[in-house]
Amino acid sequence: MGIHYLQAPIFGNAEQRTMLGAGFHNIGRGVLRASDASMVNKIEAHYGERCGHIPMDAEQAFLLVETPSATIERQVAYLAQLFQKELRMTDFAEFACLGRERAAEQTLVVPYIHVPEANQQIRALLGEVEIWGLPASMVHLLKNKASFYAFADELQLPGFALPEYTIASVHNLVPASLTLLKEIEELYAQAGLSAHYPLGVMLRGAESDGNYGCSLLTMHDGQITIIQDGDALHPITALDWTEALAIARDQLIATMNLEKEERIVISRFLDLEDSPGMSLVLLNGEVASLGWNGQLQLEGSKACVGTSSYEPKNNYLSTLQEAGEDETERFFTMLLRQAAVRCNVHFNDIRGIANLDIMLPGPLERHLQQRLQRPQVPYLAECNPRWTNYTDAILAVLNAYRRTPTIAAMREVIRQGIFTIDKQFIPVHLDPTLVRTHLSEQDEALGQLGIKIISRMTHNPMGLILAGERVQARRELDRIIASLASTLDQD
Repeated sequence: MGIHYLQAPIFGNAEQRTMLGAGFHNIGRGVLRASDASMVNKIEAHYGERCGHIPMDAEQAFLLVETPSATIERQVAYLAQLFQKELRMTDFAEFACLGRERAAEQTLVVPYIHVPEANQQIRALLGEVEIWGLPASMVHLLKNKASFYAFADELQLPGFALPEYTIASVHNLVPASLTLLKEIEELYAQAGLSAHYPLGVMLRGAESDGNYGCSLLTMHDGQITIIQDGDALHPITALDWTEALAIARDQLIATMNLEKEERIVISRFLDLEDSPGMSLVLLNGEVASLGWNGQLQLEGSKACVGTSSYEPKNNYLSTLQEAGEDETERFFTMLLRQAAVRCNVHFNDIRGIANLDIMLPGPLERHLQQRLQRPQVPYLAECNPRWTNYTDAILAVLNAYRRTPTIAAMREVIRQGIFTIDKQFIPVHLDPTLVRTHLSEQDEALGQLGIKIISRMTHNPMGLILAGERVQARRELDRIIASLASTLDQD
């Protein structure tokens, strides 16, 4: 009798062990493939060290990088100690050489995102190695926000809706947005909510990601607020829509590589109760949900600054969660199956992971739906056909516990609790590498408390993973930072 798919290793199979396995964290040139070079460099500088999606159950495990650095090498050494297994940083030339030396053995590469550009790069430099993840053609369709919205709009699958939206060249952003805003005003007037529902639009570059390359514009008391890249701490204000949209357009252009993509998705600002995500793992025809995950957002912002296993903020969301998770899984599975058909991909051959972000209507939006006699359904935000902050962290925790990555093991990490922090500010005089070293030294003691604290980006602000009981893990992290800072003050 074969092994149940929930217990099967997600990287490979129990009968044939992968000999060479590498995680390729192409978060910059992969995720932001059509962004301005300065934007790509900014993201790689912050997230370049982060890579939990390493197939550590391979005989030899590597972190594959395009440009080796001392910073990444030190992080790899920390992870190797944490995982209690040899782990090396390598570049394409060295990894290709290793592959040629062991040509008869299985080699696996796990990119953060399997875009066509990454597929071409891996094939050109490494040959016919196995690549884990959704097929590149599906990633290309689902990742691009303009293509995804148009595809979802065409399918009209039941259970979810799209907000009012239009797609335009960034050069035509101002008139296209003004036209949509007029339609939204008429919509609110029809529902009798003109005096209650804030007028606004969300502007997203078709190849933006994580709110890098997005602008949120909303009107309050006759003044328009512009939040760029989710940075609610530094809003810009304008007195009329034409001025505000021109400011947003120029800011978006600065983040984009217009030779690769110039489209903007312009959509109605929604009053939301929450915006959870859901990741599905696909293993040769089997589909398994990891449940909703929570996105942590700054006040007044739509940018995700961290993720966690889902924690409903009120009774309404708690009641909604169980049925909502089942409906999200059903819808997302249908969407992925339709995407496979569109891309001429055999669904049963796919081994990968994908995430869908949804938007749960808040009181005003539910009232609008009722007034307009619309279905009471959530909205689609975006699809991320790749690893995410959240699922990458789950793999890092499994590797730290020296557990084989399986769907069942991933679900157990979620059940026990997982919480990521993208930007943990520490005192300016405290060296982040000192915090990482202390976390490594205290790992066993923290484990006895039933928690893990993992450093994934070691600069200020730090990127961290907290696993286990959230409140206790947070308390221990604060204690460690305060203790280290106090020791330095005394010196």
